[in-house]
Amino acid sequence: MAFTASFIAKTVKGNQREQQIKVTADAASGAVDTGLSYIDFLQHSPQSATSAGYRVFANTNSGLTALNGTVAISGVASGDVIFLTVVGR
Repeated sequence: MAFTASFIAKTVKGNQREQQIKVTADAASGAVDTGLSYIDFLQHSPQSATSAGYRVFANTNSGLTALNGTVAISGVASGDVIFLTVVGR
């Protein structure tokens, strides 16, 4: 497993679902399955990232091909922690 994902909060606002997720990297790249059918909005914030050039992709798997409801992250180091806010349906 490339990442460890901890769901901090899950809420529903109208027809949208919002999730706050803590992601701890175990490898340079990987993907997090949110359980949503599609991600409309994604915000990321590093708590501890040793590389400043990491990238985050919504509705994409770790191979950078389309996969709805998944967040791909690349360019991180093992032990980096990134918080995600994901809104989707």
